[in-house]
Amino acid sequence: MVRKQKRPSWQSVFKRAGKKEKFLPWLQRVFLERINRQRALMVVSFLVMVGILQIDLVPRTIEIELGQPSPEKVEAPRTVINAVKTEELQEEAAAKALEESLPKPEFQIISAQARNQAVALVSGVFAVFDSERGGRGEEPPPGRELEHQIQRVRAELVVLKEEFTTLPPEQIKALLLMGDEDYDRVKKGVRQIFPNIQADERISPEKIDELKKDLDRFILTYPLLPQDHEPARALLSAMLFPNLVPDQAKLRQVQDEARKKVTPVTIEKGNLILREGEIVTSEHIRILRDLALIDNQGNRLLIFFSLAFFSLFIFGIGFFYLYRFNRKILYEENRLYLLTLVILVVLATAKIMSLPDIPWLRYLIPLAFGGVTLTILLDPQVAWVATALLSLMIGVVVDFNLSLTVFYFISGAISIYSVSNITQRKDMIRMGGLLAGVNFWAAVTLGLLFGERNFLNILGTAMIGGFNGIFSIALANGFLPFLEQLFKVTSALSLLEMANPNMPLLKRLLIEAPGTYHHSIIMGNLAEAAADAIGADSILVRVGAYYHDIGKLQRPYFFVENQIAQDNPHEKLSPNLSTLIITSHVRDGVELARQYGLPDSVIEIIEQHHGTDLLRYFFKRAAENVQEEKETLAEGNFRYPGPKPRSREAAIIMLADSVEAAARAMEQPTPSRLEALVDKIIQDRLELRQLDETALTLKDLDKIKAAFLKVLTGIFHHRIKYPDLESEAERKKLVDGNNQ
Repeated sequence: MVRKQKRPSWQSVFKRAGKKEKFLPWLQRVFLERINRQRALMVVSFLVMVGILQIDLVPRTIEIELGQPSPEKVEAPRTVINAVKTEELQEEAAAKALEESLPKPEFQIISAQARNQAVALVSGVFAVFDSERGGRGEEPPPGRELEHQIQRVRAELVVLKEEFTTLPPEQIKALLLMGDEDYDRVKKGVRQIFPNIQADERISPEKIDELKKDLDRFILTYPLLPQDHEPARALLSAMLFPNLVPDQAKLRQVQDEARKKVTPVTIEKGNLILREGEIVTSEHIRILRDLALIDNQGNRLLIFFSLAFFSLFIFGIGFFYLYRFNRKILYEENRLYLLTLVILVVLATAKIMSLPDIPWLRYLIPLAFGGVTLTILLDPQVAWVATALLSLMIGVVVDFNLSLTVFYFISGAISIYSVSNITQRKDMIRMGGLLAGVNFWAAVTLGLLFGERNFLNILGTAMIGGFNGIFSIALANGFLPFLEQLFKVTSALSLLEMANPNMPLLKRLLIEAPGTYHHSIIMGNLAEAAADAIGADSILVRVGAYYHDIGKLQRPYFFVENQIAQDNPHEKLSPNLSTLIITSHVRDGVELARQYGLPDSVIEIIEQHHGTDLLRYFFKRAAENVQEEKETLAEGNFRYPGPKPRSREAAIIMLADSVEAAARAMEQPTPSRLEALVDKIIQDRLELRQLDETALTLKDLDKIKAAFLKVLTGIFHHRIKYPDLESEAERKKLVDGNNQ
């Protein structure tokens, strides 16, 4: 018979090519080493992300010149602010605000130069009087000459300040004829009082007359004699001037606020900018430049690098989260590929749906599909981070629309919450209705919040957003089986379906190996309670318990739980052959599991649930048969092939398997005896180092023990022993009495 030659794997082909021909050694490194495959995935996904965001973001260049006819009709490829019109409206609003604010007192302050001006004015006034008074001790001039002198003083004072025309002549005369000592006292008083008034009092033109009537409160602050008050009051009254100037800081603030209140004039996507043959003006040039339709080479480079850095930030945040908080995904390639594919597909779908100029279509982007898929297949926390980052990227895709960004963040978050604890696929229909309702009201709220006043538009987008919830859930429900098969990831929904007793393998187990089936059901209760106690995957543990012994279907009657009223076939077999039959149920179980398409997580439990444990009974029998050569007996021939449990779930299955079998074989089980039994089994597994490759702690083992005991005491509870009934009548009487 000719043996069919096994087809070589692609890894072996590359290895031989590398050894013999040195064929593309860099390709070997990329495809044969996990770290290089992951690096390649990150680089490719980053470039794809940048490429998707870049599509149609910068339009083509239009060749036009100022003052020349437009060679073609030009429409706005996207919504943009009309900077020219907006600036005009802003300046008009600022000018109006300035005009209204200038007369108001709250927008005026005392001039910083008021004191200096007051000092200069006082000095000028007394310089005039000093020059006209002449030398000290002189006799007063005759009457006519004094009149001329008073007129000269008035004329010179009017040059300094026009209001000196109101200075009474008798006060000028009094100052000219005043003795030197009195004059100096008045002069010093006025020099001190007037600058303080001008520097400290808010003096508007309307307030000057009022202040003139209240000058005594300033005069009395300086030690002047009563006869000095009138001349001082007359000078102060004539010298007062308004000292308020506009408060430029407040006025600028008012103007800025007025500019901000102006609603920007926008050029909506699709609006006509230029007709064919229309003369191009400077305003057209400005608008086209804002739209990046001319001179946009720099814009292209700027936008490309901006998007590259934006994508790098998003990519870095996601990678840092995985590296810091969920590193196991980085080491499970299938999960990493699934995460990357879902994110890129949602992003690409968002870009495709944003290209047509149909506003309502943007409310159909199935971001919630990504949240639901990643929650069910990976982890709710990973789905949370991916949804948040996708919301930001979709905000860029839809022309930096903040309203849509918030809408999709809310939609994605609710989708994750709604399916986090889902147990049946039919529940997804209910979750679709919940998500549709949340999307509807989120769209209404955001429409009102972002200034939409057309209620029909709000209602229309809200209905589309609501339909998005049902659409996204339907997509996820349809694609989940495909993604599970493609990436070898098993969801909790699939595991729960596998626990159905009508599944082919479980039905076979019930019919062909009923003892093993019953053992598996009881063991599932034990294992699930233990998994819940330590926070392990309880669904995987229960399903793993149901399927862990399916290998016994090959030879069910060689296992004691299926030997009902039959002889034990092992009594007629050698210990070595019995060991081979018993240990082979692990290998047979793995083959059956693969044949029936069970997921890898369950297959690993089947493969590891006995670890490298020793079959003590058959080893002891073999040792008795060769007592004189006991030292030559190989213990390894009586062990399970392994591997040892590598997860907490597989370790729980191992412990639950041993505990259930030992407790069932125990005569007269009591709580204390059961506790001693569980302690012994856990201690044995620790001493035999069967749990070394798991992440179980001693605290976890204590919790597992407590969970086991709680279930076992419920199974082996005390029962009432009924007396023997001697007749059918007595039995019927007892039944009738119980029914009453």
